[in-house]
Amino acid sequence: MVQIEIVIQGDLSKILDEPIEIFKKKVIEALAEAAIEAYVTAKQVVPIRTGLLYRSIKLEKRSPFEHVVSAGWPTKEKGKPYYAPFVEFGTRKMAPRPYMRPAAEKAIMVLKEKL
Repeated sequence: MVQIEIVIQGDLSKILDEPIEIFKKKVIEALAEAAIEAYVTAKQVVPIRTGLLYRSIKLEKRSPFEHVVSAGWPTKEKGKPYYAPFVEFGTRKMAPRPYMRPAAEKAIMVLKEKL
């Protein structure tokens, strides 16, 4: 399985000029937008052969500060795309065809723009 996790940790209030609640709201909105962009980019860029890997790309909101975009399946099961990391990073016999890294880069761009 390949996944992107965006998590804000720690107390940021010490370095902020804005009131914490206003900044908190901006961070929550930026994280949500970045996660959606990552999800959409992964779906647009993933190589499609059977559509199984494409359909496995999911966006999960675990909390206002934690969003996960994932693809594939952690174990080899019939009908589950366990091969997601092989597509992303390649193998000895197959060149990499990244789809999650471009998605992560897009999410980082969005976060930089918004924050």
